[in-house]
Amino acid sequence: MFIEKRNVRVDVLIPSSFSHESHHPIEKIVRLGSVARYLAAFRVDTLIIYHEELNNPDEENAKHIKLVMDYLNTAPYLRRRIYPLTPKLKYVGVLPPLNIPTHPEKEDLNVEHYREGLVISSNKKSTIYAGLKKMLKIDKKLKEGSRVILRVKPSQDKMRFKVYSKRKSRVYSGFRTAIVSQRLDEIIRDYDVKIATSRLGVDVRSIWSELKERIEKASRVCIVFGSAKRGLKEISGLHNIDYEKTFDYIINTFPNQSVRTIRTEEAIAYTLAIFNLITP
Repeated sequence: MFIEKRNVRVDVLIPSSFSHESHHPIEKIVRLGSVARYLAAFRVDTLIIYHEELNNPDEENAKHIKLVMDYLNTAPYLRRRIYPLTPKLKYVGVLPPLNIPTHPEKEDLNVEHYREGLVISSNKKSTIYAGLKKMLKIDKKLKEGSRVILRVKPSQDKMRFKVYSKRKSRVYSGFRTAIVSQRLDEIIRDYDVKIATSRLGVDVRSIWSELKERIEKASRVCIVFGSAKRGLKEISGLHNIDYEKTFDYIINTFPNQSVRTIRTEEAIAYTLAIFNLITP
């Protein structure tokens, strides 16, 4: 399966309080897993976790979100080598796999495919573990502990492969997750198109053509979501920033909703489904 990265970089921002209100750890992990699936399906580049209250950041919850997301973006055969046993990952076994192009399944072993590898030693040559029957060696010094993408071509006499860095590989290999402690306006300053989601925003259908044209010309786009307790207008107030001036668009991607509130993970699914139609 070869699915390329998007031509435009798309990053998603969620608050560090996401899922904090969940009453049971299984509920919490399921919500995180749902978001991971939505982001991966849409080929998001980066999930950025920001703090609603800069003076009282929810660091512990932010770290938990990042740990789960990083774990899910790691090929299953690499996880035991990278992540020690921890109570924070106790219930990840209930989550479905991301099934992204670099997480191959057993039936892929006999055909050309991409897979994630871990550099376990490096000197003049590098040794890579990629979940195969034997270690792979390459005549190139790579950073020990780094993760790479391999294009594997099985053959009767010898398995052939080519190694790419995650940054240079064109195949989609999952999203990165980062925790950022700055104000929202500082985080999104360098994006070409800055989008806020809100039930108080304009109907996305009314600006469809304009939005499509802007995104097609952009190289970096960000989509920002609020929290269960606060919308982005209120969060902007906590950050002492001008809500209207910070974002290029404030849009409602689910007009005429018939439920009292839309959960953050639901908003992410609805919004990314719409943007999947207009982003190259």
